[in-house]
Amino acid sequence: MAFSSKKSKGILAEINIVPFTDVVLVLLIIFMVTTPLIMQAGIPIKLPKTQTISDVSDAGLIITVTRDGKLYFDETEMKKDRLKNAIKNRVLNDPNVLVIIKADQSSYHGEVVEILDMAKTLGVKRLAISTEAKN
Repeated sequence: MAFSSKKSKGILAEINIVPFTDVVLVLLIIFMVTTPLIMQAGIPIKLPKTQTISDVSDAGLIITVTRDGKLYFDETEMKKDRLKNAIKNRVLNDPNVLVIIKADQSSYHGEVVEILDMAKTLGVKRLAISTEAKN
């Protein structure tokens, strides 16, 4: 066996980037999977602002009225007759369900009153109107 008598004058150091690459790829996959869950497209409304806000901790049935008069029942667009049937079915299953109305501040007052009246006639006992806090 022959050994080389040359001694290296500098230290050879290599950085192994394979573990770093693995971690970065795993983080990339995690962000790609979770971003659509965070960035869900909501219904674009501007809630009216009030100084007093009471926290409604119970999750309930959410009815949204947009500025152009579209009605949404838990993120699904509906016409008034379908909305009436959906509320009726929910009240039959749970008579104490909380109905939360999220109406755009520019929506017609008459639309909101019609929904309130419809809910009351269908037997809804708990109603709330959603607002934002004034700064």
